[in-house]
Amino acid sequence: MRSGNPALNQNTFLDVGSGQVVSRADGEVMTLNGTVNKTGFMLLLLVAMAAYTWSLYTPENPGAVMPWLLVGGIGGLIVAIVTVFKKTWSPVTAPLYAALEGLFVGGVSAMFEASFPGIVMQAVMLTMGVLAALLMAYKSGLIKATENFKLGVVAATGGIAVLYLINFGMQMFGLGHGLHP
Repeated sequence: MRSGNPALNQNTFLDVGSGQVVSRADGEVMTLNGTVNKTGFMLLLLVAMAAYTWSLYTPENPGAVMPWLLVGGIGGLIVAIVTVFKKTWSPVTAPLYAALEGLFVGGVSAMFEASFPGIVMQAVMLTMGVLAALLMAYKSGLIKATENFKLGVVAATGGIAVLYLINFGMQMFGLGHGLHP
């Protein structure tokens, strides 16, 4: 697999001493079910922490979420950087990152909801719904991540990205409301 991500270079999955591919630092095999379960657990952590930060926001005191937003944003960045350099710590840092990002996302979402009522619930429900549906589809075996499937996902995502870039460009030059997907 080729990637421009510096955390996923060609040596990421090699044992430093032997050059052999290993699945995890403790020698256990990584399975699809295990990955789906851990992703679901981290999603629950993120949602719980986002709900907590969201509950602190009030229009009378919007600054109540700022400390949590900063802790989540800066802490999440630090934990992400630590994880890149210490991959063996990921069983601890991945859930910590999910919790910290939940704090951040909850605060930012509350601020957007105050400015644009209804937008956050739509975005959250769509995002979580898609993630939950895909996790269930992968876990049930309904979807297999073949090369053609990956190509289709990349092509569809690329098409949406191009549409949004055109929309953004049209709006910058005052050409109506742009395109709507």
